[in-house]
Amino acid sequence: MSDSAPRGEKEKVIVPEALAEAVIRGEITLGQFLNLSNTQLYAWADKAYQLLQAGSSQQALQIFQGLVAASPTDAVFHAQLGATLMTLERFDEAFDAFRLALQFNDGHVDALVGRGEIQLRRGNVPEALADLSKAIQLDPGLKRRATQRAHATLRTLKQQADQVKKSR
Repeated sequence: MSDSAPRGEKEKVIVPEALAEAVIRGEITLGQFLNLSNTQLYAWADKAYQLLQAGSSQQALQIFQGLVAASPTDAVFHAQLGATLMTLERFDEAFDAFRLALQFNDGHVDALVGRGEIQLRRGNVPEALADLSKAIQLDPGLKRRATQRAHATLRTLKQQADQVKKSR
């Protein structure tokens, strides 16, 4: 047998008190505490995105929740968490995730579109139009899928409004 802990006993991890307190006070993120680089975090985000696209929403959710915990001010992770929650039809939680993403980056196109879509679902048309329009202003070439959706949604709403006007 080796010098390791006896079988069945877990090895204790000793964390310097100052480091633990820094995490608790919010001076460092959990990701920094775990010594995870942005490259590593974004590699996990890419994996979660692939899982989401493949229909494994629950697995993607777990990863994005972990990424938000590891890097709580990263707008991308909050926005992707919101998108994942939307696929699970957890709209209130998704709205909160998009709101947080926009708190950290008020020009995050995906978060604007996601929040706008939820606003529209809730019947908050002026707020939805504002978010969707702002997203398109930020990506006028419609390079992102989200802004393509926003453009299609706005076009459909305009057509519906035109039909209502004609019927009056």
